[in-house]
Amino acid sequence: MADKWGDNGKRGRINPFTEVYDVSIPRHSVFWDWCRVYAFQLVFLMTARMTTCHDLIKNEADLKRMGELFVTLQTSATPASLLFPWFPSPARKTGKQAATELYTLIHTYVETRRHAEPTSDAIDILIAEGGTTQKIVEVSPGLEVV
Repeated sequence: MADKWGDNGKRGRINPFTEVYDVSIPRHSVFWDWCRVYAFQLVFLMTARMTTCHDLIKNEADLKRMGELFVTLQTSATPASLLFPWFPSPARKTGKQAATELYTLIHTYVETRRHAEPTSDAIDILIAEGGTTQKIVEVSPGLEVV
């Protein structure tokens, strides 16, 4: 695999903007499944850390629940729910419940941070800039209010 990384693998260096996409992992391998699961978790944790606050990251139960709610939101976006948003399908109801619970979870942390000592967390910076709680919740995880 390293022979695909520029210079015939002699230096072991790649250009991440072009050559990293050329490396292929067989999709039927166990490693592929492992990468998919842990890549999602890594991206989720990095996004949560960069867009919320340290209090949420320290609370493992809320962080786990937040991840579950994101997965629920992703799986509830079925073709039928996207084509017929007015139709009260089970997927639409599930997605709306997950969005509401996620909004409430983040809203709690925003209000807590609003009355606490300011830090350099993203939520505190948005509060200092005069953001409303609703706007901060929408920005924090990239959540669109439905």
